[in-house]
Amino acid sequence: MKKIVRLASILTIFILIDLTATIYWIANDLGHEANPLLNFFLKISPVWFVIVKLGLSAMGIIVLFLFRKQFTKFIFNILLALNFVYMVLFVYHLWGLLFLIMGTNY
Repeated sequence: MKKIVRLASILTIFILIDLTATIYWIANDLGHEANPLLNFFLKISPVWFVIVKLGLSAMGIIVLFLFRKQFTKFIFNILLALNFVYMVLFVYHLWGLLFLIMGTNY
């Protein structure tokens, strides 16, 4: 059970990092939002983008957390997969930051 709470906490951190990095890239015309739903709200306003991203993420984590006792193994595997996806996104953002720092002459 503690592993599920830990994975949910790590996922929350990854989501916040992704949110911050995405806002930075878009505000500086260095990237775009790949998710069509979130891109729709981003075009309306960055504030709506943040509200929807955090709202959907929070609802998903809460649902997983509420069902953690009934479906422990399943919820653990879902959280593991989501953490992997967000870890890949984190590395992607770091890669972009590296190119930004080093210059784009490569």
